Amino acid sequence: MLTTRKRARYVAGVDGGGTKTACMIADEAGAILSYALAEGSNHQICGLARALENVCRAVDTACSQAGLRREELSFIYLGMAGADTPEDCGALNRGLAQCFCSVPFQMVNDIWIAFACETDQTWGAVSVCGTGGNLGVCDPQGKIYTVRALRYALGNYGGGYHLAEIALHWAFRAEEHTGPATRLTEMLPRYCGCESMDELAKKIYKSDYRYYRNFNIPKLVFDLAWEGDSVCRDILTGMGRYLGDMLGRLICHARLQEKQVPVVLAGSQYAKDEHRLLIGPLEERLCGYVPGAQLHVVHCPPVAGAVFRGLEALGCRPQEGRCQAMKQDLKNRFP
Repeated sequence: MLTTRKRARYVAGVDGGGTKTACMIADEAGAILSYALAEGSNHQICGLARALENVCRAVDTACSQAGLRREELSFIYLGMAGADTPEDCGALNRGLAQCFCSVPFQMVNDIWIAFACETDQTWGAVSVCGTGGNLGVCDPQGKIYTVRALRYALGNYGGGYHLAEIALHWAFRAEEHTGPATRLTEMLPRYCGCESMDELAKKIYKSDYRYYRNFNIPKLVFDLAWEGDSVCRDILTGMGRYLGDMLGRLICHARLQEKQVPVVLAGSQYAKDEHRLLIGPLEERLCGYVPGAQLHVVHCPPVAGAVFRGLEALGCRPQEGRCQAMKQDLKNRFP
Protein backbone atom coordinates (compact mmCIF):
# COMPACT_ATOMS: atom_id res chain seq x y z
CA MET A 1 0.00 0.00 0.00
CA LEU A 2 1.31 3.44 -0.92
CA THR A 3 1.65 6.00 1.85
CA THR A 4 1.32 9.72 1.31
CA ARG A 5 4.26 11.69 2.63
CA LYS A 6 3.17 14.57 4.83
CA ARG A 7 4.09 17.92 3.32
CA ALA A 8 6.43 19.98 5.47
CA ARG A 9 4.94 23.18 6.82
CA TYR A 10 6.75 26.51 7.06
CA VAL A 11 5.89 29.76 8.80
CA ALA A 12 7.10 33.25 7.95
CA GLY A 13 7.07 35.90 10.66
CA VAL A 14 7.31 39.54 9.62
CA ASP A 15 8.17 42.60 11.71
CA GLY A 16 7.34 45.65 9.62
CA GLY A 17 8.95 48.64 11.33
CA GLY A 18 9.61 52.25 10.53
CA THR A 19 13.27 51.78 9.59
CA LYS A 20 13.45 48.11 8.58
CA THR A 21 11.35 45.05 7.76
CA ALA A 22 12.48 41.71 9.14
CA CYS A 23 11.29 38.30 7.97
CA MET A 24 12.11 35.03 9.68
CA ILE A 25 11.14 31.59 8.41
CA ALA A 26 10.85 28.52 10.63
CA ASP A 27 9.67 24.98 10.09
CA GLU A 28 6.85 23.49 12.14
CA ALA A 29 9.32 22.19 14.74
CA GLY A 30 10.49 25.75 15.40
CA ALA A 31 13.87 25.48 13.67
CA ILE A 32 14.92 28.87 12.24
CA LEU A 33 15.70 28.47 8.53
CA SER A 34 16.41 32.05 7.47
CA TYR A 35 16.34 35.70 8.48
CA ALA A 36 16.22 38.61 6.03
CA LEU A 37 15.93 42.39 6.17
CA ALA A 38 14.49 45.02 3.85
CA GLU A 39 13.78 48.72 4.21
CA GLY A 40 11.00 49.99 6.48
CA SER A 41 7.34 49.20 5.86
CA ASN A 42 5.40 51.62 8.05
CA HIS A 43 2.97 52.92 5.43
CA GLN A 44 2.51 56.15 7.41
CA ILE A 45 6.16 56.93 6.69
CA CYS A 46 6.88 55.44 3.26
CA GLY A 47 3.42 55.05 1.71
CA LEU A 48 1.34 51.91 1.20
CA ALA A 49 2.88 50.83 -2.11
CA ARG A 50 6.44 51.03 -0.80
CA ALA A 51 5.44 49.32 2.45
CA LEU A 52 3.97 46.34 0.60
CA GLU A 53 6.97 46.22 -1.72
CA ASN A 54 9.39 46.03 1.22
CA VAL A 55 7.33 43.35 2.97
CA CYS A 56 7.39 41.23 -0.18
CA ARG A 57 11.11 41.81 -0.64
CA ALA A 58 11.84 40.67 2.94
CA VAL A 59 9.62 37.58 2.59
CA ASP A 60 11.02 36.60 -0.80
CA THR A 61 14.63 37.08 0.34
CA ALA A 62 14.02 34.91 3.41
CA CYS A 63 12.32 32.28 1.24
CA SER A 64 15.26 32.25 -1.14
CA GLN A 65 17.70 31.77 1.74
CA ALA A 66 15.58 28.86 3.01
CA GLY A 67 15.33 27.26 -0.45
CA LEU A 68 11.57 27.90 -0.66
CA ARG A 69 9.10 29.72 -2.84
CA ARG A 70 6.60 32.11 -1.28
CA GLU A 71 3.72 29.80 -2.30
CA GLU A 72 5.22 26.98 -0.19
CA LEU A 73 4.68 28.89 3.03
CA SER A 74 1.87 27.52 5.21
CA PHE A 75 1.24 30.75 7.10
CA ILE A 76 2.54 34.32 7.30
CA TYR A 77 2.12 36.28 10.53
CA LEU A 78 2.85 40.00 10.36
CA GLY A 79 3.31 42.67 13.00
CA MET A 80 3.09 46.02 11.23
CA ALA A 81 4.01 49.43 12.58
CA GLY A 82 1.39 51.93 11.47
CA ALA A 83 -1.52 49.46 11.72
CA ASP A 84 -3.19 51.87 14.12
CA THR A 85 -6.70 52.63 12.86
CA PRO A 86 -9.41 50.51 11.20
CA GLU A 87 -8.62 52.33 7.96
CA ASP A 88 -4.91 51.47 8.30
CA CYS A 89 -5.69 47.81 8.92
CA GLY A 90 -8.18 47.63 6.06
CA ALA A 91 -5.75 49.08 3.55
CA LEU A 92 -2.89 46.85 4.73
CA ASN A 93 -4.99 43.69 4.74
CA ARG A 94 -6.28 44.34 1.22
CA GLY A 95 -2.78 45.00 -0.06
CA LEU A 96 -1.30 41.98 1.68
CA ALA A 97 -4.07 39.72 0.34
CA GLN A 98 -3.08 40.72 -3.19
CA CYS A 99 0.60 40.13 -2.43
CA PHE A 100 0.22 36.71 -0.81
CA CYS A 101 -2.61 35.32 -2.98
CA SER A 102 -3.38 31.82 -1.66
CA VAL A 103 -1.02 31.89 1.36
CA PRO A 104 -2.97 32.36 4.64
CA PHE A 105 -1.83 35.31 6.73
CA GLN A 106 -2.73 37.39 9.75
CA MET A 107 -1.70 40.98 10.40
CA VAL A 108 -1.62 42.78 13.78
CA ASN A 109 -0.01 45.93 15.10
CA ASP A 110 3.68 45.29 15.72
CA ILE A 111 3.35 45.80 19.48
CA TRP A 112 1.63 42.41 19.79
CA ILE A 113 4.45 40.41 18.21
CA ALA A 114 6.79 42.07 20.70
CA PHE A 115 4.44 40.96 23.48
CA ALA A 116 4.40 37.39 22.13
CA CYS A 117 8.18 37.38 22.08
CA GLU A 118 8.54 37.50 25.88
CA THR A 119 5.51 35.81 27.41
CA ASP A 120 3.25 32.84 26.74
CA GLN A 121 0.43 34.57 28.60
CA THR A 122 -2.36 35.73 26.32
CA TRP A 123 -3.07 38.94 28.26
CA GLY A 124 -0.98 41.75 29.67
CA ALA A 125 0.54 45.05 28.60
CA VAL A 126 3.21 46.17 26.17
CA SER A 127 5.13 49.39 25.65
CA VAL A 128 7.26 50.03 22.57
CA CYS A 129 9.98 52.67 22.51
CA GLY A 130 11.97 52.26 19.33
CA THR A 131 11.94 54.62 16.37
CA GLY A 132 8.53 55.70 17.64
CA GLY A 133 6.36 54.87 20.62
CA ASN A 134 3.23 52.81 21.20
CA LEU A 135 1.46 50.90 23.95
CA GLY A 136 -1.43 48.55 24.47
CA VAL A 137 -3.20 46.33 26.98
CA CYS A 138 -5.09 43.08 26.48
CA ASP A 139 -7.34 41.84 29.29
CA PRO A 140 -7.96 38.15 30.15
CA GLN A 141 -11.12 38.17 28.02
CA GLY A 142 -9.16 39.28 24.97
CA LYS A 143 -10.37 42.89 24.88
CA ILE A 144 -7.72 45.24 23.49
CA TYR A 145 -7.06 48.73 24.84
CA THR A 146 -4.86 50.81 22.56
CA VAL A 147 -3.94 54.39 21.71
CA ARG A 148 -3.81 56.20 18.39
CA ALA A 149 0.02 56.04 18.40
CA LEU A 150 0.29 58.87 15.91
CA ARG A 151 2.15 62.04 16.93
CA TYR A 152 2.68 64.08 20.08
CA ALA A 153 -0.09 66.50 19.14
CA LEU A 154 -2.50 63.55 18.99
CA GLY A 155 -1.53 62.10 22.37
CA ASN A 156 1.53 59.98 21.61
CA TYR A 157 4.89 60.17 23.35
CA GLY A 158 8.27 58.48 23.25
CA GLY A 159 10.57 56.84 20.76
CA GLY A 160 13.97 57.60 19.30
CA TYR A 161 12.92 60.52 17.11
CA HIS A 162 11.12 62.15 20.03
CA LEU A 163 14.09 61.56 22.30
CA ALA A 164 16.38 63.18 19.72
CA GLU A 165 14.10 66.21 19.45
CA ILE A 166 14.12 66.69 23.22
CA ALA A 167 17.92 66.41 23.27
CA LEU A 168 18.24 68.96 20.47
CA HIS A 169 15.85 71.30 22.27
CA TRP A 170 17.98 71.34 25.43
CA ALA A 171 21.24 71.53 23.49
CA PHE A 172 20.09 74.63 21.67
CA ARG A 173 18.66 76.07 24.88
CA ALA A 174 22.11 75.67 26.49
CA GLU A 175 23.88 77.12 23.47
CA GLU A 176 21.58 80.16 23.53
CA HIS A 177 22.02 80.58 27.32
CA THR A 178 18.36 79.94 28.06
CA GLY A 179 18.88 76.53 29.64
CA PRO A 180 21.31 74.56 31.81
CA ALA A 181 24.73 73.61 30.51
CA THR A 182 25.08 70.21 28.84
CA ARG A 183 27.81 68.39 26.94
CA LEU A 184 25.29 67.97 24.14
CA THR A 185 26.31 71.39 22.81
CA GLU A 186 29.89 70.14 22.48
CA MET A 187 29.16 66.64 21.20
CA LEU A 188 26.12 67.02 18.93
CA PRO A 189 27.76 69.04 16.12
CA ARG A 190 30.63 66.55 15.70
CA TYR A 191 28.22 63.64 16.10
CA CYS A 192 26.11 65.03 13.25
CA GLY A 193 28.97 66.00 10.94
CA CYS A 194 28.93 69.74 11.66
CA GLU A 195 31.48 72.28 12.85
CA SER A 196 29.15 74.16 15.18
CA MET A 197 25.68 74.30 16.66
CA ASP A 198 24.90 77.08 14.21
CA GLU A 199 25.76 74.85 11.23
CA LEU A 200 23.68 72.04 12.76
CA ALA A 201 20.72 74.39 13.20
CA LYS A 202 20.93 75.47 9.55
CA LYS A 203 21.10 71.88 8.27
CA ILE A 204 18.10 70.85 10.33
CA TYR A 205 16.12 73.91 9.26
CA LYS A 206 16.93 73.52 5.55
CA SER A 207 16.03 69.81 5.62
CA ASP A 208 12.51 70.50 6.90
CA TYR A 209 13.65 69.31 10.33
CA ARG A 210 14.75 65.86 9.11
CA TYR A 211 18.55 66.10 9.04
CA TYR A 212 19.01 64.90 12.62
CA ARG A 213 17.21 61.63 11.85
CA ASN A 214 20.32 60.42 10.01
CA PHE A 215 22.17 60.09 13.32
CA ASN A 216 21.67 57.91 16.40
CA ILE A 217 21.25 60.82 18.80
CA PRO A 218 19.48 58.66 21.44
CA LYS A 219 22.68 56.61 21.87
CA LEU A 220 24.59 59.81 22.56
CA VAL A 221 22.01 60.80 25.16
CA PHE A 222 22.30 57.44 26.94
CA ASP A 223 26.11 57.59 26.87
CA LEU A 224 26.30 61.14 28.22
CA ALA A 225 23.68 60.43 30.87
CA TRP A 226 25.71 57.49 32.17
CA GLU A 227 28.83 59.69 32.17
CA GLY A 228 27.01 62.13 34.45
CA ASP A 229 25.48 64.79 32.20
CA SER A 230 22.53 66.00 34.28
CA VAL A 231 20.50 67.27 31.32
CA CYS A 232 20.73 63.92 29.51
CA ARG A 233 19.90 62.06 32.71
CA ASP A 234 16.86 64.30 33.24
CA ILE A 235 15.74 63.70 29.65
CA LEU A 236 15.73 59.93 30.14
CA THR A 237 14.19 60.14 33.61
CA GLY A 238 11.43 62.37 32.32
CA MET A 239 10.65 60.13 29.36
CA GLY A 240 10.65 57.05 31.60
CA ARG A 241 8.21 58.62 34.04
CA TYR A 242 6.00 59.82 31.23
CA LEU A 243 5.86 56.37 29.62
CA GLY A 244 5.25 54.69 32.97
CA ASP A 245 2.40 57.08 33.67
CA MET A 246 0.75 56.42 30.31
CA LEU A 247 1.08 52.66 30.65
CA GLY A 248 -0.15 52.66 34.26
CA ARG A 249 -3.22 54.70 33.38
CA LEU A 250 -4.08 52.42 30.44
CA ILE A 251 -3.77 49.32 32.63
CA CYS A 252 -6.07 50.95 35.17
CA HIS A 253 -8.52 51.77 32.38
CA ALA A 254 -8.55 48.04 31.58
CA ARG A 255 -9.22 47.38 35.30
CA LEU A 256 -6.15 45.18 35.72
CA GLN A 257 -4.33 47.24 38.35
CA GLU A 258 -4.91 44.63 41.08
CA LYS A 259 -3.46 41.74 39.03
CA GLN A 260 0.05 40.42 38.44
CA VAL A 261 0.34 41.96 34.99
CA PRO A 262 3.13 40.91 32.58
CA VAL A 263 4.47 44.10 31.01
CA VAL A 264 6.68 43.70 27.94
CA LEU A 265 9.06 46.54 27.01
CA ALA A 266 10.18 46.40 23.38
CA GLY A 267 12.19 48.61 21.08
CA SER A 268 15.75 49.84 20.76
CA GLN A 269 15.53 52.48 23.50
CA TYR A 270 14.57 49.89 26.11
CA ALA A 271 16.96 47.24 24.76
CA LYS A 272 19.98 49.55 24.93
CA ASP A 273 19.13 50.80 28.44
CA GLU A 274 21.61 48.55 30.26
CA HIS A 275 21.85 51.00 33.19
CA ARG A 276 18.05 51.36 33.55
CA LEU A 277 18.19 55.13 33.12
CA LEU A 278 14.89 54.98 31.23
CA ILE A 279 13.40 51.73 32.54
CA GLY A 280 14.03 52.49 36.24
CA PRO A 281 11.89 55.66 36.31
CA LEU A 282 9.26 53.94 34.13
CA GLU A 283 9.00 51.01 36.54
CA GLU A 284 8.81 53.28 39.57
CA ARG A 285 5.96 55.32 38.09
CA LEU A 286 4.17 52.25 36.69
CA CYS A 287 4.23 50.40 40.03
CA GLY A 288 2.50 53.36 41.62
CA TYR A 289 -0.51 52.38 39.52
CA VAL A 290 0.06 48.62 39.19
CA PRO A 291 2.01 47.20 42.17
CA GLY A 292 2.05 43.71 40.61
CA ALA A 293 3.53 44.76 37.26
CA GLN A 294 6.16 42.26 36.07
CA LEU A 295 8.57 43.77 33.53
CA HIS A 296 10.10 41.79 30.65
CA VAL A 297 12.50 43.51 28.22
CA VAL A 298 12.74 42.17 24.66
CA HIS A 299 16.38 41.55 23.74
CA CYS A 300 15.96 39.33 20.66
CA PRO A 301 14.45 40.44 17.35
CA PRO A 302 10.68 40.92 17.93
CA VAL A 303 10.05 39.07 14.66
CA ALA A 304 10.47 35.93 16.79
CA GLY A 305 7.09 36.75 18.32
CA ALA A 306 5.55 36.72 14.85
CA VAL A 307 7.03 33.27 14.26
CA PHE A 308 5.64 32.02 17.58
CA ARG A 309 2.16 33.30 16.72
CA GLY A 310 2.40 31.83 13.23
CA LEU A 311 3.30 28.44 14.66
CA GLU A 312 0.33 28.74 17.04
CA ALA A 313 -1.92 29.38 14.04
CA LEU A 314 -0.75 26.01 12.66
CA GLY A 315 -1.29 24.37 16.04
CA CYS A 316 2.38 23.65 16.61
CA ARG A 317 3.94 26.31 18.83
CA PRO A 318 7.12 24.87 20.36
CA GLN A 319 7.35 24.02 24.06
CA GLU A 320 8.52 26.86 26.33
CA GLY A 321 12.00 25.39 26.59
CA ARG A 322 12.28 25.34 22.81
CA CYS A 323 11.03 28.96 22.63
CA GLN A 324 13.69 30.05 25.13
CA ALA A 325 16.37 28.23 23.13
CA MET A 326 15.19 29.93 19.94
CA LYS A 327 15.32 33.36 21.59
CA GLN A 328 18.79 32.74 22.99
CA ASP A 329 19.97 31.62 19.55
CA LEU A 330 18.53 34.80 18.05
CA LYS A 331 20.24 36.97 20.67
CA ASN A 332 23.55 35.37 19.78
CA ARG A 333 23.10 35.51 16.01
CA PHE A 334 21.38 38.90 15.70
CA PRO A 335 22.49 41.07 18.67
